[in-house]
Amino acid sequence: MKILNELKKRAKDIDATIVLPEANLDERVMRACEIIVKKKLSKIIVLGKREEFPPILQNSELCTIIDIENYSGISSLSKRLYQLRKHKGMTSEQADELIKNPAYFSCMLLKNNIADGLVAGAKWTTADTLRPALQTIKTKANKSIVVGAMLMVRKDSEPKVFADISLNVNPTSEELGEIAISSAEFMQDVLGIEPKVALLSYSTHGSAKSDLVDKVANATEIAKASKFKVDGEMQADTALNLTTAKKKGITSEVGGRANVLVFPDLNAGNIGYKLVANLGNFSAIGPIMLNFNKPVNDLSRGCTIDEIVDTVCITKLLTKSN
Repeated sequence: MKILNELKKRAKDIDATIVLPEANLDERVMRACEIIVKKKLSKIIVLGKREEFPPILQNSELCTIIDIENYSGISSLSKRLYQLRKHKGMTSEQADELIKNPAYFSCMLLKNNIADGLVAGAKWTTADTLRPALQTIKTKANKSIVVGAMLMVRKDSEPKVFADISLNVNPTSEELGEIAISSAEFMQDVLGIEPKVALLSYSTHGSAKSDLVDKVANATEIAKASKFKVDGEMQADTALNLTTAKKKGITSEVGGRANVLVFPDLNAGNIGYKLVANLGNFSAIGPIMLNFNKPVNDLSRGCTIDEIVDTVCITKLLTKSN
């Protein structure tokens, strides 16, 4: 697909190192690492014993293999972890033990600038992937939440961003507004496409009345304060079908042309992207985690090898937008 090829080309030119800590645990991640090295898409770090990896990774200058148990810098990482978490009651002994956990170890590689981004989740749960990142990497100073977005791509369609699809269960109006703005920033800064943001509901511009509608309408006003083109609340067909938008009197540039779809809660977002992927034959790239100080991305456990490669490239691009 053209957009994915463009992303790979741009990512290839960025000097960044991405950690893939599950390569020795999941065959898909291992194969993705081989492709990344073969095509020279990125420098990578993998975790495990050297003999666990194929020759292409063992012998490539683009791949660093770290055996946590024998890593010379583990004491430094442990001390930094202790400093970050001692206010929560963590002892130095607990930090020494926790740093052996590959998820925490990987996050501390980012925190100590040994790596620039992290891609995991093919084997680990979302909680196991993101909890260490939330505790150590944390969100940008001007953001209050991490947003889980999904890039939806198909050969004959403009790319779309769906959010939130993985993290924020029942966001407030303020959080929904931040989800909209963060997703628009990703569409503009990483994908290089002008965002047109629709905040979705079962109502269009007051056609129905309820607290659920009010939440989305209030979030729309918050998001409109940004520099982006935003409209809502609106139904999905109004956001995506220009004929329907015109019939409903929508005159904004978003109606019928939306490429960033913001869902009112996690139920809607998660169900929505999976329906589009399975019934509409879109490829779902992500989840892409927005607003971390350094990019940490959580793969779907049903991800393909190609999706892992694409996520690594997007993670590299996110290092330039941080």
